Amino acid sequence: MGGRLVEVMSGGTSVEDSGQYTASTAVAMVVPSPTRSQTLMEIDTDAIRRLRDYLLSHPAPELPVSVPDADVLEPWTGSAIARRVEPFAETMFLVMIADGDPGTEEHRALLGALNVLTDGQVSTDLLETMLERFAAEAARDGIEARIARLGARLSADQDERETAFTLGAAIALADDHVHAHENHTLGMIREYYGISTRRMTTLLETID
Repeated sequence: MGGRLVEVMSGGTSVEDSGQYTASTAVAMVVPSPTRSQTLMEIDTDAIRRLRDYLLSHPAPELPVSVPDADVLEPWTGSAIARRVEPFAETMFLVMIADGDPGTEEHRALLGALNVLTDGQVSTDLLETMLERFAAEAARDGIEARIARLGARLSADQDERETAFTLGAAIALADDHVHAHENHTLGMIREYYGISTRRMTTLLETID
């Protein structure tokens, strides 16, 4: 996944508004409270802005590119590609809902990231179904518990942990304003994903 982030640095312009996020009914129940003594991260960097702009310029396809069977609701659940992208998708999703008000630009950037990660092979409808599941799981378990589970799931691969963190930072900056709750959530992601403060700074300032 790290190589994919290097590739995106050549990206560029935003596309027009593609509509409001739909999976938000459970958001109010899962917003974390920044109770830890935590220094706010400087997320608004040139590197994260370039990544954010690239993601916004790559919206997910509206129609399925390839559906293996007639069941459009869950045709790819359990597939290799779903297992591959889900930790990144859920990390970004948890950042998006952290302030209790997931915005259109954040949603577009998240779908753009998933479009890049899946090489455009998954339709928006299927991606939205996955996001709805993430919303239900966050409402049930809470944001921090979900982050802890993701950290354990990604623990064996430093590159994937760092990629997920960096993508989350791009989502936080998608609307040009990083809310304190989003910053706090990224701080939890950094901790549970085992990313040092020094490495975090490098990731936010350069994408290698």
